[in-house]
Amino acid sequence: MQNNKKILILDNSNQSFTGNDLEGEFLRGTETSLILLAEEFVKKKIDVFFVTNTQKEEKVRGVNYINFNSDALKKIFNLAIAVSNANLFKNISSRKKAIFSVSNQTLEKFIRKKQFLSTYIYKPVIVTLCNYQYELRSKITSPYGKIVIPITVDKMFLNEKVDINKIPSKNAIYNIRSNRNLDELIEIWIKYIYPRNKNLRFNITPNLINYSDLHKEKNIFLRKIGNRRQMIEELKESRVLLYLGHKSDIFTLTVEEAIRLCVPVVTYGTGSIKERVQHGFNGFIAKNSKEFTNYTLDIMNDDKLLKELKENMYKSRLRYDWSNIADTWIEKFIE
Repeated sequence: MQNNKKILILDNSNQSFTGNDLEGEFLRGTETSLILLAEEFVKKKIDVFFVTNTQKEEKVRGVNYINFNSDALKKIFNLAIAVSNANLFKNISSRKKAIFSVSNQTLEKFIRKKQFLSTYIYKPVIVTLCNYQYELRSKITSPYGKIVIPITVDKMFLNEKVDINKIPSKNAIYNIRSNRNLDELIEIWIKYIYPRNKNLRFNITPNLINYSDLHKEKNIFLRKIGNRRQMIEELKESRVLLYLGHKSDIFTLTVEEAIRLCVPVVTYGTGSIKERVQHGFNGFIAKNSKEFTNYTLDIMNDDKLLKELKENMYKSRLRYDWSNIADTWIEKFIE
């Protein structure tokens, strides 16, 4: 591969960030994933320019972080990747263009976000993160094609030492945004799970919704939002991740992080979660609250079952990392 291959990534958020913020607490999964992907491109001898709202342009681990006023945008790129917004391709010269789609783009939203004209002008391929999202994306909103290229976890999750013989205390965790059916999950915990075993603990995400006075007598506790290192330690001390799923989920990265750390998941499988939770292998997909309760209690109370699930996940936890994903991008758009 020639050293002069160039990839441009255009972020549409208002965040000011570079790769130096990777270990911080404010980055979303989208920004984190794109930083990791950009760094893999660099390892494969590709020049990468990443446009954010950063005030200070700098190179971090080989990635050139620039802003929308940079002269570097005058270059001719082999591939330009825009986050969700085809309007970002304006005044960009690139042989190929792709949309990194981070939501389910309905026709109404497509028109409301003024994507119609720019999509037909710049002709990007739509890159979805899962089959669920791919199937929901219509031909009208992806007239120049669509493909599935998933994301994955940071290498720090893969490099983490996991002891499959360790049986954590009876802690369950919910570490996803609190507007993703957490109210319904709490109701299941209070009505069905906690009454059957009052020694269990449920640690939940406090953001977005105020749960400051929430049923402390039911062993529900607010987590402290921390960095990824703290997240790893918290997951490793949990027996199970509880998450019903949500229709807007296209790739809930924290579910994948739990699985890679050999923490099983109990879910309804709503959205894309059913593509990663394999029933009876790395968790359970419940059809209703009764099944959800029973599967949760099985994992919380049965050490042998928990160890079997951990062993299943351990055998496959190192597969498909960011290097594989970068290779797929290169194969589809560069070579």
